[in-house]
Amino acid sequence: MRFFLCTLFIYICNAPFLFCQPTPEEEQMAWEDFVEIAVGEDGEEIDGETMEELLELYGNPMDINAIGREDLEAFPFLSEEQVEGIMLYLEKNGPMMSLGELMFVRELGKREREMLRLFVEVKEEAAAWQDGVQSIKLKDLLKKGKHEAVWRTDIPFYKKEGYKSVAPEVLEKSPNKVYRGGKFHHIFRYAFSSMSHLSAGIQMEKDAGERGIDYMSGYVMLKDVGCVKNAVIGNYRASFGKGLAVNSRMKFGKMMMLNTIDRMDAGISKHSSTSEHGYFTGAAATLKLNSWQLSAFVSHRKADGTFNGDSTGISSLKTDGLHRTQLEHSKKGNISISNVGGNIHWEHKDLRLSATAVATYFNVPLMPRHDTPASMYRLYNARGKDFVVGSLAYAYRFNSFTFSGETACSSTERQSGMASLNALRWRANSLNAFTLIARYYGAKFVSINGKAFGENANIQNEEGIFIGWTSKSIRNMEIQAYADAMYFPWLKQNISASSYGFEGMLQATVSPCNKWTLLTRYHIKTKQKDFTYDSENDDFTTLEYNTKQSLKMQLSLNLSDQLTLRTSASGVLVTFGNNPNEKGFAIGENIRWQTPKNQCRIDLGITYFNTDNYNARIYHYEPTLLYSFGSTPYYYKGIRTTLLANLPLVKETLFLNAKFAMTKYFNQDTIGSGLERIDANHREDLQVQVRWKF
Repeated sequence: MRFFLCTLFIYICNAPFLFCQPTPEEEQMAWEDFVEIAVGEDGEEIDGETMEELLELYGNPMDINAIGREDLEAFPFLSEEQVEGIMLYLEKNGPMMSLGELMFVRELGKREREMLRLFVEVKEEAAAWQDGVQSIKLKDLLKKGKHEAVWRTDIPFYKKEGYKSVAPEVLEKSPNKVYRGGKFHHIFRYAFSSMSHLSAGIQMEKDAGERGIDYMSGYVMLKDVGCVKNAVIGNYRASFGKGLAVNSRMKFGKMMMLNTIDRMDAGISKHSSTSEHGYFTGAAATLKLNSWQLSAFVSHRKADGTFNGDSTGISSLKTDGLHRTQLEHSKKGNISISNVGGNIHWEHKDLRLSATAVATYFNVPLMPRHDTPASMYRLYNARGKDFVVGSLAYAYRFNSFTFSGETACSSTERQSGMASLNALRWRANSLNAFTLIARYYGAKFVSINGKAFGENANIQNEEGIFIGWTSKSIRNMEIQAYADAMYFPWLKQNISASSYGFEGMLQATVSPCNKWTLLTRYHIKTKQKDFTYDSENDDFTTLEYNTKQSLKMQLSLNLSDQLTLRTSASGVLVTFGNNPNEKGFAIGENIRWQTPKNQCRIDLGITYFNTDNYNARIYHYEPTLLYSFGSTPYYYKGIRTTLLANLPLVKETLFLNAKFAMTKYFNQDTIGSGLERIDANHREDLQVQVRWKF
């Protein structure tokens, strides 16, 4: 520990002198740094498919000169003013010759430019810059298209409990004691894209423990052809307004929302990830007619569910996509969900309005149990077969102020509710911006397909006030801070009364030059939960605050075009009632070597962690393969090492990627529990990926 602190101190003191050398063009931010910002402090806040979508963009950068407003709005780090600034620059100056021209877009800061470089590039053959609608022929689209095929397999060098042999007589009585399939995890992806107008793809996956190809998905999408803004057949995602009525797209941590809450989504996109939940299957289209956009979508797909005891309804939906045991497989596709909806979007100068309506039908009724004190929190959960949600969203900009929001009403067979999300963003000057967000999600509001800003996974039973601040007033430093006060009027799991919560974050990023960056972040989250005090006379339960505080420091050094170092240290402290404090820390180092054109890359990482238990876990993102995402939780005491290699076999055509990871625990004899248990204190995994572009 002393050695690490001394090393970090030396880096901080000497980095400005040793590594601050002027470069003609800014260094590109590492993908891992972007993920740290996007995910936030808690790695559980974001869905895996969210990062898969961005990883696809990262692996297949778009041409900055052929990009549209809707494409830019898909990036969660760009504000409304920054999107307009980029479009205005392209309109006035024509195609960019290099990404260095992003420095001339005055609305963009250094961080936003670095992030944008991850997802865009300047094509050698720039798209023709002309007014009017370009003549597009199917023959040309098919001829000029690009293909990509990716195959990946995960190989574990250990045997979990679920793969061990079991006597036939035992298996006959307890068929769920083993997994149905083999221990390897396989993924195959194929994607076709042409001139930013036509794209198609297929994804297949077999999870470890499953038998055969368990999941298959596909899509065909047409974009910006005549009055057709978007049209898709197959699996797709949709998001309108602020997401109260429908949002099957991305949800990010609160820090990423500081500058983008004023945005209003109005779009349909392909579902190209291997996530088996949260998408639509059918057809959808958006027509653009001057200031109007008209969207419609229809969907019908199978979903997993758990039947209640008498098989009269579904007690809960199964969303993990795993079908490894006989019991899990019996829940596969046993219900059908139908959706039909539409959106009308209108904009004029600085005003935008959007109206959305969605109707959802289940062939088997949802019937969550709430007949015991412990299950009473489910009283207002979605119940029945038919669900309808309608909403009205707005966004208006007046000088340096932007007002935006959405209000929605829901109607089900047994209850009706309302939800409202409203935001005010004030750009005080070019260096400071303030954000105020107020939300009211009624306990009786039900939105099957909604996903919006907030603390709960569902848009229900939550009220809150969020205040955020972003500042670049200090040269070479960016400060971000927010405070979020929450109130939950109805019961929650393990919370037997109305409860309160608070979350706060303060982060400073110092980057005096392109060679080094120091990030410091303090985060606190506290929420009331049931706590039982032991008494000589009688035990009693009351609400107490469960508080988790964390501090993180990360230093990134670009020693040269080939060598980069990332040193990180994190600590966490958890307090709850009169329980002993739970604490932990993690120290990590990542060394990256890459060729100047980023065609060949090797990452070596090592992390030492020491926490009291799982409650004091620490999340760290580590380099991984393309199209895969994982925010690794560290808990107990041990060390984790990773080696990642990206090797071009044939230049710009065939790539071999591999990752080897080893985790060893110093105070555990086994890892995991149940069928996932490993009878050892270490585990080794190998991931191999072959990528072919043609």
